[in-house]
Amino acid sequence: MDEPNREILLVTGSSNTQAAVARQLRQYLKETITIIPYMVDEQSERLRGTYFTIFSSEEVYDDFLNLGNADCIKDYIIATRTILHDKMDKMLMLPRREPILFVNDSCQSAQEGIENLKKIGFDFLEYVPYYPGSSVNLRGIKIAVTPGEMDKMPKGIEEVYDIGVRIIDFSSIIRILRKLSLLDDRVQQFADLYIESVMDFARRVSNVANETTLLTKTVRTEIIGKGYYAKYQFDDIIGATAEICDIKDIAHKIAKTDLTVLIEGENGTGKELFASAIHNASARVKHPFVAINFSALPDELIESELFGYEEGSFTGAKKGGKIGLFQQANGGTIFLDEIGDISLKMQAKLLRVIQEKEIMKVGADKIIPVDVRIIAATNRDLTSMIEEKTFRKDLYYRLKMGYIHIPPLRDRKQDVPLLIRHWLNVDSNGNIQIDEEIMQRFMEHDWPGNVRELQNLVKYALAVCSQQKITWKDLPYGSLMQLNTAKETETEAPAAKRALPPPDSEISPNSAQQSPSDQLHGQILRLVSQMNRQGRLASRRLLMEQLTQAGCAISSYKLRKVLDELMQKHQLRIPESSYGLEVVEMVESKSEGNK
Repeated sequence: MDEPNREILLVTGSSNTQAAVARQLRQYLKETITIIPYMVDEQSERLRGTYFTIFSSEEVYDDFLNLGNADCIKDYIIATRTILHDKMDKMLMLPRREPILFVNDSCQSAQEGIENLKKIGFDFLEYVPYYPGSSVNLRGIKIAVTPGEMDKMPKGIEEVYDIGVRIIDFSSIIRILRKLSLLDDRVQQFADLYIESVMDFARRVSNVANETTLLTKTVRTEIIGKGYYAKYQFDDIIGATAEICDIKDIAHKIAKTDLTVLIEGENGTGKELFASAIHNASARVKHPFVAINFSALPDELIESELFGYEEGSFTGAKKGGKIGLFQQANGGTIFLDEIGDISLKMQAKLLRVIQEKEIMKVGADKIIPVDVRIIAATNRDLTSMIEEKTFRKDLYYRLKMGYIHIPPLRDRKQDVPLLIRHWLNVDSNGNIQIDEEIMQRFMEHDWPGNVRELQNLVKYALAVCSQQKITWKDLPYGSLMQLNTAKETETEAPAAKRALPPPDSEISPNSAQQSPSDQLHGQILRLVSQMNRQGRLASRRLLMEQLTQAGCAISSYKLRKVLDELMQKHQLRIPESSYGLEVVEMVESKSEGNK
């Protein structure tokens, strides 16, 4: 299968920025992906073709369009960049109450750089923006800072601090990896590298000066932990039926509020996907998204994971204690999956967190305030649990301030083709199609495992498919027998009794002594043989139609079972170079004739 977006167009202002950003991206991209450089400030060659394009800034994006390159963009991301990296400890040594020249390549870049510094905690310095063509009075300014733009430095500056080119921030890297379908494969590698660099910066900062407290919020936000990010947005929720569109619209509106949210739905419907999308559409998007699944976790572990613990609070507690997930998620969102599985004791503790917005670590006596939005999800009937006294009514209504019920896939079957085509486009770049008969069979199935069951089946088929179309042989063994088994088993017995040949069929002299099963076998063989002679595709769907027209009320489950039996007896076969079914005797007679 061809990998989507094998070429990336990276558009920056200068070659200096190009080299730094390309070096950063190369750490996370597959070796097969080529980065094509383009610098708007330099005489880059004329582009040919269309590309997935990454722009280093809004300014660069505008310049690129002004150069007449709009036709070269197939899809794009405008990255946001951060000035926080391993050279920032130099900033802590600069004098207060003294003008510091901030040098960049344009007025907009200089202003953005200063705002970025202030935002991450370096607001204790007096910055003066400078760029080529500016009319700044340099008298009395002895110190300058620049993010890698040394060639723009004015003469006469005594001390120059190059803090390095701004790098792409965490959220933009996540967006890029998602566009390239690399998020699941590469995000852990990215998170490890990113956290390591920021932690190294924090360690050196603490050794240089006592300004660490000014950066606490920044470090906490930047180090959002392994997996503490929201992977999905509302565009990732595929569906066009009224059922799913209405739910997406409600969820999008709820996302704009700060309400606690309860998401109900069967397993595999996409509850975490909705929780992630709500976070990404909220005002908390730049803060952590932390998820925990309560299923099968004991109370003691849940409590220490959520609230953290003090050193020595119990046997096996780590030295120095542990920060809980509520603190890790401070300012962001915590997703409590399978909320119906926790005990009444833990329900009471969660209720207090929601009401008081504060926690207490295990083994501690100090209250810690937290600012966290809670999204909970369950596949259980909480109202029945309330009646059974196994779930607290007050917690239920606290969680249900914002309520979303995700419909099962069987209630929105028209979305099945959309979902399948989406996965085929993402995982095969649209090069693999699916047999129409299989698509129809999928539309008939009730999907007890919901979207997850369908996705797993498609992913399996893509993995084993050796041609440009997914056929029956590409599906896992037994999966077809399991589709709608329960529903079809009810009609299997009477179907067999009614499975009589049509009046105009050729019945052998001893057919009256044949069992209903043998009669059905013979009837199917004759139908397939007739289709073979006529040059028609003998598909299961067409066989079902022919048998139904002939008055044979057979279920699709029973038909598959009979076809399997005939193939095991080597009376039917699937041709290697085609689709459908063939009668083995006809194939052999054709071979004899050719001899």
